[in-house]
Amino acid sequence: MYDENIETTTSNSTDPLLGLDNVISWVAVENRLPDELETVWISNGKGWTTLGCIIYADGGCHWAETNGVIYQEDGKIVSECESDDLDVKFWYRLPEPPCL
Repeated sequence: MYDENIETTTSNSTDPLLGLDNVISWVAVENRLPDELETVWISNGKGWTTLGCIIYADGGCHWAETNGVIYQEDGKIVSECESDDLDVKFWYRLPEPPCL
């Protein structure tokens, strides 16, 4: 489900290393975080993108990336993620899977 109230990140930067002109509709982690364990696209904004989720533990949070197992559960696309402390700068919600 698309949430129109999510703040999105846009930039007029022309720095080719950052590629920020391409992050329209992606959410900057400094603006908002996804729900815990919600599978989302994650990116460092420098050419690395994968599926992952955020995990809260030990009074803090860290990002985990997919281990490649992706499936549908309770009307959502989900992925098994392995704990890792990733340098995530942006995230993007997955679409709802098609109904058959």
